[in-house]
Amino acid sequence: MRILVSGASGLIGQELVRTLLYDGHQVLQLVRRPADTSAKTTEFQWDPDHGAFDSSRLGHIDAAINLGGVPLADKRWSAERKLQISESRVRSTRLITQALASLPDPPAVFICASAVGYYGNRGEEPLTEESGPGEGFLADTALRWEEATDAARVAGIRTINARFGLVLSHRGGYIGKIQLIFQSALGGKVGNGRQWWSWITLQDAIKALSYCIANENLEGPVNFTSPSPVRNEEMTRAIGKTLHRPTWFTVPRPMLKLMFGQMGEETMLYSQRAYPTKLQDAGFKWNYPELMPALQYELISARSDRWGSTTWR
Repeated sequence: MRILVSGASGLIGQELVRTLLYDGHQVLQLVRRPADTSAKTTEFQWDPDHGAFDSSRLGHIDAAINLGGVPLADKRWSAERKLQISESRVRSTRLITQALASLPDPPAVFICASAVGYYGNRGEEPLTEESGPGEGFLADTALRWEEATDAARVAGIRTINARFGLVLSHRGGYIGKIQLIFQSALGGKVGNGRQWWSWITLQDAIKALSYCIANENLEGPVNFTSPSPVRNEEMTRAIGKTLHRPTWFTVPRPMLKLMFGQMGEETMLYSQRAYPTKLQDAGFKWNYPELMPALQYELISARSDRWGSTTWR
């Protein structure tokens, strides 16, 4: 298959491209810098900030996946940063969907990243793809992000909004950032630890993306999470147990808000108990549906993977 990918420089994107190439697909990659003709992928330069994208050179593509957007949690959210976070997602999505819709032979499926942040802070409420949007910056951003895919949907392209939970990987993201903290015996729960965290391993996230391409019955919002969401305190204990480190330290809510502001509150204190109902109903099988085996793999076994990939098997 010829598969178009944007946002391939991030944690999910890098592993996705690596896996697609390994599986024998031809990957067309959208990049902001000048295209590298020696790359393993076929690169096309675009500039979503200024609406510049010549899609006429793409030719036929079977599927498109958009993972673009500036990082959410690398710095405090100033007004300027929040605008960058939101617009980087909405503009790039709007540009690629309009381009796909205008192709003489549009792809059969378009998958666009979203996030469980769509649901806002929902406490104990079980959340499925049928649940409505919540409140807050991330919820508003996810709603606009998903609405930006409408042009593809109207054009008859099967469109999936992949609502990612917390992606667990030794390569980066949450696990990559907190390993040193736990190794230093400073790991612990955030706030009261009762907030629900919905998660998925990087391996299963990539597997689910491939599954969504192949399964014609999947469309609309799809929760990319494991079927076993956990509370923050359970996540903390499990990481400590896996690394054989104590988890006595607690980050109080006031300290977190003082250190990270709104970013810390929405990414660490908000409770989202999301379930992957559509993937379950479609028969998807997780490699790591439970937290402890997932952490044991990502924090221990994956380091010895000579391929440098957590996805292919």
